[in-house]
Amino acid sequence: MLIKNIVLAALVITATGCANNNTLDASLTSLNQKVDTLTDKVNALTDEVATMKAQQKTNSDSIERMGSTVDNANKRMDNIAASYTK
Repeated sequence: MLIKNIVLAALVITATGCANNNTLDASLTSLNQKVDTLTDKVNALTDEVATMKAQQKTNSDSIERMGSTVDNANKRMDNIAASYTK
């Protein structure tokens, strides 16, 4: 009787262990898929940030050029105004 109980307990433990491995494998596969999805999203966001940085640099350069153009125009207008007051 004791041997039957030991064998039965061993079978239950073995079956439980196998079931846990299958669940663990499924969980691991699911986690790997989620990590891959997140990695893809991070890569997409990284590309988007790089694009936005390039656009921002272009915009900053344009604003700087416009500022110097405005300064030149103001100097010309000041020169014209100064010639009328003389």
